[in-house]
Amino acid sequence: MDEPRRVVIVGSGPTAIGAALRLQELIDEGKINAEVTILEAANRVGGLASSVTTPRGFTFDLGVHVTGQSKYHDFLKTIDEAVGDWNYIPRCVQASMHHVFPSRDTRDCYVPYPVQDSISHFPGPIREQCEQELEELASKVSPHSFLLKLIIPQDPIPSCANFGEFALSTFGETLTKLFIRPYNEKIWTVPLESMAACWVEGRVPRPAKRKDNNENEEGRKAPAVVFRYPSRLRGVGEMWKRVVRKLPDDWIRLEACVERIDTEDKRVTLANGFSLPYDIIISTIPIDKLGRICGLAPDLPLKHSKVVLVGIGLARPQPIHTEPLSWAYYPQPETIFYRVTFISNFNEHLTPNVALYWSVLCEIGFDSEREVDETTIAERTIQDLIREGVINSDSSIIDRWVHVLPYGYPIPTVNRNETLAKTQQLMEAHEIYSRGRFGSWLYEVANQDHSYTMGREVVGRIFMGESETVH
Repeated sequence: MDEPRRVVIVGSGPTAIGAALRLQELIDEGKINAEVTILEAANRVGGLASSVTTPRGFTFDLGVHVTGQSKYHDFLKTIDEAVGDWNYIPRCVQASMHHVFPSRDTRDCYVPYPVQDSISHFPGPIREQCEQELEELASKVSPHSFLLKLIIPQDPIPSCANFGEFALSTFGETLTKLFIRPYNEKIWTVPLESMAACWVEGRVPRPAKRKDNNENEEGRKAPAVVFRYPSRLRGVGEMWKRVVRKLPDDWIRLEACVERIDTEDKRVTLANGFSLPYDIIISTIPIDKLGRICGLAPDLPLKHSKVVLVGIGLARPQPIHTEPLSWAYYPQPETIFYRVTFISNFNEHLTPNVALYWSVLCEIGFDSEREVDETTIAERTIQDLIREGVINSDSSIIDRWVHVLPYGYPIPTVNRNETLAKTQQLMEAHEIYSRGRFGSWLYEVANQDHSYTMGREVVGRIFMGESETVH
């Protein structure tokens, strides 16, 4: 038999796990001969899909990690086997729009999300202005639009130079000013004009088509949508830990931070000085960091945001209006967070005692170079939760948890695709394959199912000559 190919996987999130499971399948089937090593810098597996339980017993995911419908059957089969019992939760999402309402009670200023389908909730003059602008945009159709609709049921994304141009040509000036621009610049931390528009399909809901006067004035009534969350586990991170149990223990090395990759000698060196040889690297760390470590692309012109997570554990009672909510969006610049997730609504095991406590998870966008004062941010978050009507001024705060994600969102800048194409080609010429949320740097395919499938598919491509459909 040929010598085994030495495969080093850098990272242990969904992409790395998908790759490792596919390698294990091919080895067990006798189709390949490979030695696999997974290097994880942290002291736990899961990457950005991890969960943290505080000393006081509150569990927070590293962001919003829920699952819904997916076309990736291997992903669904894998997590179903790991989880067993699921909670099926009605998706109830709102957006705070108190800057457009005269009401002083912020709890009365939430509208259903997507906001672009909820302009019927706006005060009269603003509603009429939004509707007029949307009607004017809808009337600007090409002579071939009728034929196009026969072929493509949903209108294609218009060709736009950047996200700012897309926003104005899709939502109109007023709606863009009230929500689209402030919210997106808050989460992405950059001007919309510096972002491409190629990623928006399936990620930025376009306004519903208006119906005639005999039909619902909101244009469409979306069918009830549910998402799934593990019923008996303390966070999504526990799900991925269960999946990893399928792998041989000797494949995984925790607290193994990769410091250097020598592409000439084909060796990986860790921060502790230990080094090991490789034939193939599947990397799931950020591609800009990988470029520096291996020396092939030390100065990639890519941008990312930093995300600060603030988890707040509270004593009950929970305000009644928050009990059905999944999460809510906040476009206002004066409010520190862009999203609040009512995470204790997802299952009964995310607080020390569901009868006594509840919790929220707040996400705050930062420029990647900006310093974070964790104490100040926690206090500001609590103040803004009170001001936005999420918690009461006399709510008893039991726990506060702050966690900084140095890599929060891979920003789809206007030069992104060209940069990635050149970089991936260069790295793959040295048998280094960069995949995952930040490994591919493609926000539009960065959900858990995308990431897991991306890992499986790159192994299929490397060893079996199969095509990749996600990356």
